[in-house]
Amino acid sequence: MSNYKLVTINPKFIAETVARTGSEELMDKATRSYVGLYDENTNWYIPLRANLGKKKPIGTFFETPFSTTNHHFIKPGLDFQKAIYVPLESIIEIDNTLPQEQNILINDNYEKIQAEFEKYVLNVEKYPKDSRDYLWSTVPLFPEGIEKIKRHIKITPEQGQERILEEQDNTQEIIHKPTQQRVGKYTSSFIHITDEMKQRAKNTSILDYVKYYGIPVRKTSVSEYELVDRKNVKFDIRKNLFKDYSPSSDAGGDIIDFAKYIDDVNFLQAIQKIVTVDGSGSFDFSSVQAQPFVMPQIFEEGGRLNEAMVYLVNERKLESSTVKKVAESGLIKQTKNKEVAFIWADGSEDVGMTLQGTKPLDYRSDIKETGLGDFIKEYTWKVGIGTRGLEQPLETGKTETKALAEEAAQKFIKEQRPYKKQIWRNSTTGHGFNFRSGPTNPEVQGKMIFTEAAIDALSYFELKRHQFDKDTRVQYQSLEGLKDNILHKSMERYEKRYGRMPEEIILAVDNDEAGEIFVKKVMSDKRIKEYQEKGGKVKRDKPSIGKDWNEQLQYVKSESRGYKQNKEVQRSTQL
Repeated sequence: MSNYKLVTINPKFIAETVARTGSEELMDKATRSYVGLYDENTNWYIPLRANLGKKKPIGTFFETPFSTTNHHFIKPGLDFQKAIYVPLESIIEIDNTLPQEQNILINDNYEKIQAEFEKYVLNVEKYPKDSRDYLWSTVPLFPEGIEKIKRHIKITPEQGQERILEEQDNTQEIIHKPTQQRVGKYTSSFIHITDEMKQRAKNTSILDYVKYYGIPVRKTSVSEYELVDRKNVKFDIRKNLFKDYSPSSDAGGDIIDFAKYIDDVNFLQAIQKIVTVDGSGSFDFSSVQAQPFVMPQIFEEGGRLNEAMVYLVNERKLESSTVKKVAESGLIKQTKNKEVAFIWADGSEDVGMTLQGTKPLDYRSDIKETGLGDFIKEYTWKVGIGTRGLEQPLETGKTETKALAEEAAQKFIKEQRPYKKQIWRNSTTGHGFNFRSGPTNPEVQGKMIFTEAAIDALSYFELKRHQFDKDTRVQYQSLEGLKDNILHKSMERYEKRYGRMPEEIILAVDNDEAGEIFVKKVMSDKRIKEYQEKGGKVKRDKPSIGKDWNEQLQYVKSESRGYKQNKEVQRSTQL
């Protein structure tokens, strides 16, 4: 199957190229046909002409007429002289509108077209600039495009030009499903990886990488993005690091690790893919410093908790006495934006913070009809939070009809969090929201309870506190998702503080597939096995109603105000 798309070019790219090169007449001639073939391997656009006229064979393909029922196609063909190098983000894919005969001919001859075109481009430099064969060629305007073709070609005096991708028996194809973009796996057989290339790869932005290869992402915070198809995979544009937060995965690291993980390539192949990216090597690591957490000055004066209390008590169904007690310990505050701040404490030191919105987020969508006149119609949609959010939307897309655009926008909104949730910048790794109940005496028995979120920890406390002996110290710890490093670091801090490990660990994570995978991962960890061998107990405790402990608390409160927590029957299993 051929590796081309039938496309038009974004007018913005044409205007920018004219401004950069001053070649207005040249670009006008190059784009007059509006439709062309786009080679995904080399990012070259080759205009399709209905009538090549008296063009020389050197600058065309299919210059000989062939049978077609379309009377507008007198002498159709591909015009190499007007070919343009176009980045992926500047092309607009359209449905295949070619006559059947022409489409079959192009499909059957695609490899030949590609080889002839690459030969044409590489021969441009051999001809005088005023040669009429290349008189109107746009090829010399795009040295970056010529270099990209060279990277796909092996040139030797004996063998001439041979396509690297065709020579490799182990060549595979990677398909990023959202865009169906095919990217050939690079091999290291013909390219020597230098130290300079390695350093250039390391200094490449992950954001530039995903944009270059058409991997769909969406912005989730000021500095964080996630992959649309794999929401657990996130990367930080300030630190230029990624992490797969799937419970069953430990993947994470820098741009090279990212390329290896996402595109399933080895180290050398990853380097080759990365250095191909526009802007590779330009990421400035000098601006990335490990900054300590500093408590921001964003809180209400006088410890005001009005909106936070209404949200936690009325919507989350926590007892006001619980909220007040935790707030008095300095672990719950209210921001000037009326958000709840759950403070991460390490003894007497504040080391991080999670913000929880108290008002539903104002998701808004905008749909506009776009396209190139009557030739092609499409609808562009975008979703943001509030009017300002639409200036830098969370997600954008294109569809063929307005109804499909509205459906896509609403589907995206339904998948988003209804409330804001944010970990404050520079919050210390390996920590999360935590609090303790019971005595502080190091000699007493202890338990550690791990939940996925701060509100779950508080909900579990209210539902289960009467089941714990008053002489037992109970440490409640939020994993801020399902971060196993928080679990292990918290156990280390517990042992350091009290001189002993807790007698029991309770994994009170959500009752869903992710929670089950996380529990299996923890139980297979060498450190947990050693803990059990020394007599420590590990228990999995699931909510019997709803997905998480707050959903169960809400149900209990709505069913009976006179409910006694010590009589509740829970599903608990010894692991």
